[in-house]
Amino acid sequence: MKMPNMDRKKAGRLLWGVLIFLVIMTVVLIVTHRPPGKEEDTQEPALPVVTQIVEPRVMDEMLHVPGRLEPLVRAVLSAEQDGLIVELNADKGDAVTKGQLLLRIDGRTWEQVRRRAEVEIRDAEKDVVRWRELREAGAVSATDYEAIQSRRDRAEIAMAEAEVFLSQCEVRSPLDGWVNDRMVESGEYIGKGQPVFELADTSRLKVAFDVPEKDAPAVKQGMSVSVELAALPGERFSAEVGFVSFLARRENNAYRVEALLENAEGTLKPGMIANVELVRRRREDSLVVPLVAVLPRKGEHVVYVVEKGRAVRNVVQIDAIIGSEAVLRAGLLPGAEVVVDGHRALQDGMRVENQSPNGQP
Repeated sequence: MKMPNMDRKKAGRLLWGVLIFLVIMTVVLIVTHRPPGKEEDTQEPALPVVTQIVEPRVMDEMLHVPGRLEPLVRAVLSAEQDGLIVELNADKGDAVTKGQLLLRIDGRTWEQVRRRAEVEIRDAEKDVVRWRELREAGAVSATDYEAIQSRRDRAEIAMAEAEVFLSQCEVRSPLDGWVNDRMVESGEYIGKGQPVFELADTSRLKVAFDVPEKDAPAVKQGMSVSVELAALPGERFSAEVGFVSFLARRENNAYRVEALLENAEGTLKPGMIANVELVRRRREDSLVVPLVAVLPRKGEHVVYVVEKGRAVRNVVQIDAIIGSEAVLRAGLLPGAEVVVDGHRALQDGMRVENQSPNGQP
């Protein structure tokens, strides 16, 4: 028996409805039953970065100036009397001690003066004793007795004068040190005031350097400075400021500073070129980031910090650049996690993955 035409249409619609329902259910099942990991593959990728936590700390702003080593004491000795050199006991490079005889001038004339004064003193002393007894007995006048006393006094003065002149015929070292130069020869006749030796005390040295006017208030007596020498690369020495000039040099308006440097082993030599480092300014509670973390962007300075796994752009103000670090005036808060590597491709809001050592910022 044949179905009516209307029934066949209803059956067709029902069949198509069932087919459409089956397709929809299949799609829903595929979407809701994805294999593990498929969902993550569709998320935004995270950029690997290295971070650093910023905390307030003391930051020293350093000043570097050139300097030069000088002997603590440098003395040029001169002859105090004219005469012929009869004894020469030191040469260039010799070590000398304080009071050591270095040179003697012929002083025979003054030796005779001293001997004559000695004789006169002995005779005068005898006369004074004898005339004192006569004076007490009333045999001589007070005037005659005073004349004898005056003769003894003049002889003692002549004796003292001769000893002074004899001492001036000798040149002795005023310090413990070294002979840097000898300007005369044995047997040479020298004049009064002629230089004969140059001595230097190098057990301690002076590091002499100039400080610009704007930095002069930072230099105080007793402060420590660090010294590096071109002749001894890789070594650092500590010196203590002992003198700061009260007047600036006319030629550069800088102030001379001298720092004392121990040299007990004699390794350091006067004349060596030095690089002196000292604290120009001490900054308390400074927020400091590596200079590489700061990106110049259209006239601004930008750093990226990590917040909840995403990069956040911060505009900062730099107060000073010290070595490889930047001291910030504004733009960051203590405890911020700053991106120090991997930040050049970052944009605000990007996902990041921390790859700091041990997983710690």
